[in-house]
Amino acid sequence: MKFYICLLLLLFSFNSFGQTSKSIDELTLELQKNTKQDTLKVVTLLKLSMANAGRNPEKMKQFAIDALLLSEKINFKKGVAESYKLQGASFFSTGDYKNAEKYFSKSLTAFTEIKNNAGIIICNSNLGSIKLVQNQYPEALKFYQTSIRNAKKTNASKYSALAYGNMGIIYSELKNYDLALKHFNEALNIHNKANYAAGIASSLSNIGNVYFNQKKYNNALEFFTQALNKNIESNDKLGMSREYGNIANVFSEQKKYDDSYENHMKALKINEELKNNKGIAVNYQGIGEYYLKQNNLEEALDYFKKSNKISKQIDVIDLQKQSYNGLSEVFEKKGNSDSAYYYFKKYIDTKETIDNEANRKQISRLEIQYEFDTKEEKYKTQQLLDNENIKRQQLLLEFNKLKLNESNKERDLVRLNYLKTQSELKNESLEKKAQKKQLTIAEKEIELNKITLENKQRQTYFFIAGILLMGIIGSLLYYQSRNRKRTNKKLQLLNTELDEANKAKTRFFSILNHDLRGPVINLINFLQLQKESPELLDNENTERMQTKTMHSAENLLNSMEDILQWSKSQMENFRPQPKSFAINFLFKDIKNHFSTNENVKISFENNENIQVFTDEDYLKTIVRNLTSNAINVFTSTQNPTIIWKAWSENEKVHLSIHDNGPGASLEKFKALYDEKVVVGIKTGLGLHLIRDLAKAIDCEIFVESKLNEGTTITLKLSK
Repeated sequence: MKFYICLLLLLFSFNSFGQTSKSIDELTLELQKNTKQDTLKVVTLLKLSMANAGRNPEKMKQFAIDALLLSEKINFKKGVAESYKLQGASFFSTGDYKNAEKYFSKSLTAFTEIKNNAGIIICNSNLGSIKLVQNQYPEALKFYQTSIRNAKKTNASKYSALAYGNMGIIYSELKNYDLALKHFNEALNIHNKANYAAGIASSLSNIGNVYFNQKKYNNALEFFTQALNKNIESNDKLGMSREYGNIANVFSEQKKYDDSYENHMKALKINEELKNNKGIAVNYQGIGEYYLKQNNLEEALDYFKKSNKISKQIDVIDLQKQSYNGLSEVFEKKGNSDSAYYYFKKYIDTKETIDNEANRKQISRLEIQYEFDTKEEKYKTQQLLDNENIKRQQLLLEFNKLKLNESNKERDLVRLNYLKTQSELKNESLEKKAQKKQLTIAEKEIELNKITLENKQRQTYFFIAGILLMGIIGSLLYYQSRNRKRTNKKLQLLNTELDEANKAKTRFFSILNHDLRGPVINLINFLQLQKESPELLDNENTERMQTKTMHSAENLLNSMEDILQWSKSQMENFRPQPKSFAINFLFKDIKNHFSTNENVKISFENNENIQVFTDEDYLKTIVRNLTSNAINVFTSTQNPTIIWKAWSENEKVHLSIHDNGPGASLEKFKALYDEKVVVGIKTGLGLHLIRDLAKAIDCEIFVESKLNEGTTITLKLSK
C-alpha cells in the first residue's frame, strides 16, 4: 500500500514579502490599479502566484513568470530569486521534478548572490524535498541539515519547520517512527506559532502516516481527517487530494473497499484538474489495488499499467516499485507465471535500489556528524557520555531493523524463487509434451514410410496418368472459370442497361401523363359541352372555345414533339445534333408558340444578336417548357410579365427567363437537379423534361426565387 507523504514547500520568506491574508480577487484588483512598473507590482504578482499554490499550478507558474520578466526589466534581484522559487514550486506540485530542481537551483544561486539567508534556507529545504520524492535519502538529508544549520546560526528557526517535517518523512520511510514523530511534532509547533495553515495540515497528515504504518488505523484516520478539514478551510486543493488518498488507504486496510474506492476517485478528480502527475499515479495505484481485491483482474491490470507508465515518466522509483508488485499479483492470479515472475523480479530490483545498505550507512554517518556538530562545549563530560550511550542504542536499533529488513528480503526471495519454479515447471511440462508429440510423429512417419515403400511401384504406374488427368481437369476448370467471368460481366452490363431502361420508362410515362393530360382534357370538355349543352354556346363562346381548343391541340402537338425529343435523348442511338443558330430565331419561335396567350406579357431582349452552337430542337423544347411553366404560376398576379434575355459572358451564352409571379422555395425546383425525383403532382413534371434535355446538351441550370418577388431561371451553354 502506497500512502501519501506530505511534502510542503516554503514559498515566501516570512521576513521579506510576508504572508498575505488578501484574497485572489483583492490581489487581482490591486494589480490592475498599479500601473507603475515597480517593485510593488512585482510583489503583488508574487503574492498572486503564491495564492494559487495548491489551487491552480498553471496560474501559479504564469504569475511567477510575469514577476520574473518585470524583475529583470527593473533589475530587482530579490524579485528574480523569488520568481525562480515559485516556478520551481509550481513544477513540483505537478510532479515535474526535473524542472522543479532546475528552478530551485536557480533560486538558490540568486539568493546566495544577494546574501539573502532566508531564501538560502528555503531553497535548500525545497531541493531536499526533490531528492526525497526520488528516494535519494542521503542527498535529501544533506540539504535538510544544511537548511537547519543555517536557520539556527541566524536565529531563524521558523524557516526550519519544513526541513524538520521532511526529515521526519525520511525516518518514517526507514521505519524509525520515534524519530519521525519527534521531527513532525517539531514542525507542527513551529507552524502553529506562525499560524501557517498549509504547514499545520502537512504536519497533521505526516503524523497520521506514522500511525498508519504502525497499523493504528483509527488514530491515522483522525489525523488525516483533521488535515483534510484544514485544507478545505484554506481551499488547498492539492492538500485535499492528498488527504482523500490517505483516507482511502485507511479504509482499504479496514476492508471498507467501497469507501476506499470513493475517496480515491475524489482525489483523482482533483489531481486531474491540477494536472498533478504524481498524485494521478498514486490514485491509479490505489484504484488498481481496489480492483485486485475485488478480483476484477482486467481493470486492476489497466490501472497498474497506467500508474507504472506515469511513475516512469516522472522518475518516482517508489511508485514504480508498488506498480510492479501489483502487476505481479495480477498475473499470478491470472495463472501467467512467466509475467508474474518478471514483474516481481522488477519489484525486487527496484526495492533494493531504494533500501540498499549504502544509503542506510550514509544516513547513520550523517546523523552522527550532525549530532556532533550541534554539541556545545557547555555540556559536561557525563552528559556527552550519556548522549553517546543513547546514540549507540539508536544504532543498535537501526541494526535490528536492518536484520528485520533482511528477513523481509528473504521472504521476497522465497516468493521470487517460487514464481521462478512455477514458470520453469510450466515450461518443463510444455517441453515434455512437445517431446512426446515429436516421438509419436516420428513413429507415424516410420509407419508411413513403410507403407510408401510398399506402394511405390504401384504409384509409379499411375503417376503419369494422374498428371495427365490433372492437366485435363485444370484446363477444363480454367476454361469454365473464364467463361463464367465473361458471362457474369455480360449479366452485370445487361442488368445496368435494364435498370436504366426502367428509369427512362418511368420518366417517360410520368411526363406523358402530365404534359398530355391538360390539352386532351380541354378538347374533351369542349366536345362534351357542344354535345350536351349546345344552348350555352353562342357564337362568341363557340369562337372562344374553338380558339382555346385549337391552341390546346397545337400545344398537344408541341408537347408530343417535346416528349419525342426527350425520348430520343434517352435512347442510345439518338444523340444531340449541334449546330450554330441565332437566339433571335429561338425567341421568334417562343413568341409564335404562345401568341394565343393574351393574359401574360412576354418580352425578349437580345441586344448582342447572339449565336449559339447546340441542338436546336433540344434547346427549343427546354425554352418552351420553361415558358409554359412560368405562365402556369400566374394565378393572382397583377400585370403578369415574362422576360427572356440573352447575353454573352466568359465564353458562355446565357439565357434567362424571369417572371414576376409569387415565387417559391428552391425545394419546388428540386426536379431540375435531383435525378431521383421522378413523379410529381400536377406541377413540376415538366422540370424532369428540362433536366434530362439540358443534361444531354451540357446545359447548366441556375435558379433564383424569392417569395412575392418572382423567379429567375438561367441557362448557361457553350458558344
